[in-house]
Amino acid sequence: MLGASRLVARQRVFTPLVRQRYASTSHGDHHGHHHIEEDTTVYPKEGFATPAWRRFFVLSIIAGAVYQFAPKPSEEAFITRWLAMYTTTSEKWLDMNVRHTALSKNAAEGVNLLTTASRPPIHRMRFPQMMDNASPFNVPVGLNADTHDFVAKTEHE
Repeated sequence: MLGASRLVARQRVFTPLVRQRYASTSHGDHHGHHHIEEDTTVYPKEGFATPAWRRFFVLSIIAGAVYQFAPKPSEEAFITRWLAMYTTTSEKWLDMNVRHTALSKNAAEGVNLLTTASRPPIHRMRFPQMMDNASPFNVPVGLNADTHDFVAKTEHE
């Protein structure tokens, strides 16, 4: 039995601690033999004769000609007259702003009226004669109120 345990101990010593992961590499792939596929794509020759560069040069020449031969900025230019036809005059903007300011002021006054409103200080009774409609015999001693100096308020006071 002693010989069998030595054999198992020797096998454990020689087994590698980190095993190779066959899922990530091929089993027959060795580190020294990497096969890289060669790129066989044929690319066109690069230069300034491509359509993109031709368009760039033609548009640059057209833009330079337009800048060189365009009319000077004045009231007679077609573009100036065309833009003036579709823009709003400053007097129109001023009128619209004045009207908007007046409407905003009216709206603010309405909001101020509603937020600062309070109940009237006078309590209006539907039947004021009900104040004297109490039994003089149902009042305990000392709770009689002297009502001779009371004055009824009116709205104009």
